[in-house]
Amino acid sequence: VNCTEQGLSAVPLGLPKDTGILLLSTNNLTSLSIDAFLPLTQLQDLDLSDNGLVALRTGAPLPSLKELSLSRNLLRELPALQGLPALTCLALAHNSLGAVPSGAFRVVPRLQDLDLRGNKLRTLPQEAFAGLRALKYLDLSDNLLEELPKELLQDLQKLETLWLSGNRLQTLPTDFFPKGHIFMYVFLTENPWHCDCQLLYLRLWIRQN
Repeated sequence: VNCTEQGLSAVPLGLPKDTGILLLSTNNLTSLSIDAFLPLTQLQDLDLSDNGLVALRTGAPLPSLKELSLSRNLLRELPALQGLPALTCLALAHNSLGAVPSGAFRVVPRLQDLDLRGNKLRTLPQEAFAGLRALKYLDLSDNLLEELPKELLQDLQKLETLWLSGNRLQTLPTDFFPKGHIFMYVFLTENPWHCDCQLLYLRLWIRQN
């Protein structure tokens, strides 16, 4: 169901109960509750991007939802993700997120694609992505990251592509990349890398990989 650019300030009533894809981008849905989607028991893909969204109240179960796009909104805090056990793709790009709570994604262990680019993240806790053993794509580009904890990637056993471009990173801690892990792509451009002995680990890792 395509409800893009309809000037909506609330989720329309009477949507077909068998709706699998719901496009609500580019409306005026500034505050929402997941409860509004409970009648849509087969909903798998929900696009809420470009709405000026400042708050998303979650908790009610949407057991079939696999893809959720919240990009280009005004979110300052990561919404709680309880009730979304099937979620595989979460887009939160270009919001105003300043932090990721430790263990915030443990409730969505099937997540494969996490897009956090273009936010205001300055640092991340060691367990920011704990429990995401199925994650393949992690985009942290275009934030304000100045440093990253050594254990940040330890749980991400299936990670294939990592974006760190466009941050304020000057170095990475030794053994930041898990030993033996093979990446398809790692993007490191547009950071103010400081070429001293602390950067030796990263230089050697790049040569070996």
